[in-house]
Amino acid sequence: ELKEERKKNLAEGVRLQQLLVASHQQLEKAKKNYEKSFRESEKAQDNFQRADADLNLSRAEVEKQRMNSSIKSQNCEDYKNEYANQLQKTNTIQNDHYRSAMPSVMRNFQELDMKRIKDIKNLIVKSTEIERSVYPILLKCLDGIVKAANSIDETADSEAVIEKYKSGFDPPADVPFDDLSCSKQNGGGGGSDSGGDSNSLPGHHNHTSTPTGHGYPAHRSDTVKGTLSANRFRKRANLFTGIFGSNK
Repeated sequence: ELKEERKKNLAEGVRLQQLLVASHQQLEKAKKNYEKSFRESEKAQDNFQRADADLNLSRAEVEKQRMNSSIKSQNCEDYKNEYANQLQKTNTIQNDHYRSAMPSVMRNFQELDMKRIKDIKNLIVKSTEIERSVYPILLKCLDGIVKAANSIDETADSEAVIEKYKSGFDPPADVPFDDLSCSKQNGGGGGSDSGGDSNSLPGHHNHTSTPTGHGYPAHRSDTVKGTLSANRFRKRANLFTGIFGSNK
């Protein structure tokens, strides 16, 4: 609505401005015609006076100059009246333009702008009232968030994670001593039994190793490599490697 009224006022302002410009153009044209006819009338009057004073010219030639001067004088008077009438019209249009028509258009623009400002003011007030009415709902939501946050039990959550991801492995046994010199002596003995415990200190041998057909001792199950504990230790090491193997 405001946009349409603004367009109408703009169109009215353009029309009034064009009317004033056209009136001034007509006035300028009427003035030029009057000036031209005045110069022609003056020239015709001078020619008549010179002809009337010249005794060598016939009366017919003098009468011709007199008639021409009279016609030019009448034309000048007509253009003068036309110029005067157009001047009066232009002044009337100009006074109406600056004292009545254009001020009316400007007042309409002012009223439209005041209405627009009032609408913006009402919009701000209405928006504020709507926001204010929503505050209780927002506060209720925020209270719910705080209540849910306060219900978090960090100890219980941590225990739940431990319960879910614990391995169930027992702590590993001590790493046994692998006596390489004992293995060498058994290999050189040609199949003789030698006592010794793989878990004992060097120099004490309780178990027997059987040589193979190639003269090398068979795999000893009493060493760390052949025990179940070694496999369990290796799996456990892989588990911790997966947790602590990177610095991410």
